[in-house]
Amino acid sequence: MPNAHEFKKKNLRSWDSNIASALKIEPSEPQKHIQTDNPSNKEYIQLINPNDISNWKFNDRPESELGDLNALANDMKINGQQQPCTVRPLVSDNHKYELIIGERRWRASKIAEIPLKAVVKELSDNQAAISQAVENDNRLDLSDYAKGISFAKLIDDGVITQKDLTEKLSKSKQYISALLSYSKIPDIILNNVSNWSNVSSRTAEKIKQLSSKGDDYIQAIIGISDLISSKKIGHSELERKVLSKINHKINGSKSNKIYTKDGRHIFTWRQDNNSLPSIHFPKHLNKLFEESKINKDQFTENLINLVQQELKSINDMNNSS
Repeated sequence: MPNAHEFKKKNLRSWDSNIASALKIEPSEPQKHIQTDNPSNKEYIQLINPNDISNWKFNDRPESELGDLNALANDMKINGQQQPCTVRPLVSDNHKYELIIGERRWRASKIAEIPLKAVVKELSDNQAAISQAVENDNRLDLSDYAKGISFAKLIDDGVITQKDLTEKLSKSKQYISALLSYSKIPDIILNNVSNWSNVSSRTAEKIKQLSSKGDDYIQAIIGISDLISSKKIGHSELERKVLSKINHKINGSKSNKIYTKDGRHIFTWRQDNNSLPSIHFPKHLNKLFEESKINKDQFTENLINLVQQELKSINDMNNSS
């Protein structure tokens, strides 16, 4: 009789590549139950027909970042699925579950025609968003761009808040703010940079900051879009190149744009048809005049006083001589 303290090691069975036949039948009963914090809400692991699953509308994987799905499908056939996905029950005519975490594994299981191992959980949209964010935040194969656009979409739709992200991910406000920069970059720049997956959140934040200073900055950024796309410059080098283009444009033209110390364009010296100097205000400043956010009469009076002071100073100098 064997000793009660001796245990016989079981032989582990490898993944059955013929398990595809299981797709022709209804998913089996739950294989394993896991108690959650809520006693009335259990989660369990189950083999599910991947065709019974639809992708959550807030999925955070761009098509360009799905990787080699055929290779993953082959690996899952040979070695099995190493980590389960996460789904939630779905009331739908076409699907029974909604995928929250594990899009690559789900797509690969469809290619391999094998059931998907998944944790089935009851999740609200907010809980699903937090679970997805926690899962993917430290993934090296998911770009800052993918995370940032996903977070922005969730915030815009009222699913989560920026505060949720900082608290649940234990990240700084600056980190989350930088990730959200992608959604605040002008469309004209977004369309000219061909590969945003190569652009770090710090570089995206710098692009957002510089583009807010006006059209000249936007055009300067577009002028180096190839460098940005190819990941050849970071945030510091990008700023240097943009400012260099701005300065070259100012010094190399007959007009002379005047900027505030923080880089905002406030007016331009130009030569009129008689080659005499004239002042032109940019569109954003003209809009402030039109909307009466800058009092035109008060502004004019201040300008008159300034010119009068200069004229008086010149007159005093002439009289003293």
